[in-house]
Amino acid sequence: MFKTKHLWIIHLLGWVLFMSLPLTIVSHQPGMDLPLLVIRSWWFWLFFLIYASVFYGNLLVLTPQLFLKQRYVAYTTVFVGLLLVMFIAQPFEKLIFRKFQQQQGGGVRPEPPRDEFRIGHPPGPPPGGGPDRMPQRQPTPARAVDFVSLTLFIVAWVVAMAIRISREWRQSERRAILSEAEKAHAELSFFKAQINPHFLFNTLNNIYALAISSSAHTAPSILKLSQMMRYITEEAAENYVPLADELTCLENYVELQKLRLNAKTSLNFEIRGNLDDVKIAPLVLMTFVENAFKYGVSNHRESIIQIAVEVAGQNILFFCQNRIVERRYDMERTGVGIFNTQKRLDLLYAGLYDLDIRDDGDFFTVNLKLAGQ
Repeated sequence: MFKTKHLWIIHLLGWVLFMSLPLTIVSHQPGMDLPLLVIRSWWFWLFFLIYASVFYGNLLVLTPQLFLKQRYVAYTTVFVGLLLVMFIAQPFEKLIFRKFQQQQGGGVRPEPPRDEFRIGHPPGPPPGGGPDRMPQRQPTPARAVDFVSLTLFIVAWVVAMAIRISREWRQSERRAILSEAEKAHAELSFFKAQINPHFLFNTLNNIYALAISSSAHTAPSILKLSQMMRYITEEAAENYVPLADELTCLENYVELQKLRLNAKTSLNFEIRGNLDDVKIAPLVLMTFVENAFKYGVSNHRESIIQIAVEVAGQNILFFCQNRIVERRYDMERTGVGIFNTQKRLDLLYAGLYDLDIRDDGDFFTVNLKLAGQ
């Protein structure tokens, strides 16, 4: 596709093709030596100027100011008016055809002789005519239609209109694409902002509980939280991060959650496969793991939490399952967190992920397959 700075080449080629039509018509007249004669004549360039004015006037003024602003009546009126002017002015007939006929020596065809009034002799029938023969009025010749001028006018008008409409359509399409991209970026930033504070809030609550009980795990827990916060503020701001860093953050979170688990909760966390050169959207897995600990841990019932991450080729397979030991009042907030995660997946993995979430009343199971970046 031509760049904007090369549009003048397209315009030049277009005008060469456009003006070749009247030149071709004139060149078929017998006895006319055309090429240099045409280019050197000022009336040829006047003819060109008329149609260039029609083309660029429609391209730059009439179509954007009238047609694209839905002022169709005014636009049609201007078109019909200019078409009528072309019909009357006959620029091809008068500026090209007749001029070159005269210059080639053909001259203008003389008008038929008219009857003359002679002094003392009233006008009458020609000599030898009978008394009943009266002079007949010559019929007025019909006005010839300059079809070449009208055709060139319509061609210039339609091409200018089509170019302008096409240009506006491309610009509108480009603005729509940029708008969608900005919207997607804004939504992604919004979802991250919702997930991160919620995650940090729950983690700080756990450390607070350790501090209250004067647990020896308080200092290591604060260190793990510090590492997690550094990851969230420095690395998770990107759309994609190394899977190894994401799983390190996930491991720190699981280690912090272990501190509050009792003997009734069984935890199984596995990582399998080669993590090198594999990337993932940050904190996508964290929402599901957080929900597993929120609703799968109880001081009164046996519970189990299973978390597995596997790299198979270029795919990331995530499995998380927990027994539903209680349903809290903030289940609606959990639904919002999962919804936001799904939106992030739609934005970052459109057509490249498969998410299966099942709640059978006893177990909540998440199976997620992602295409590694």
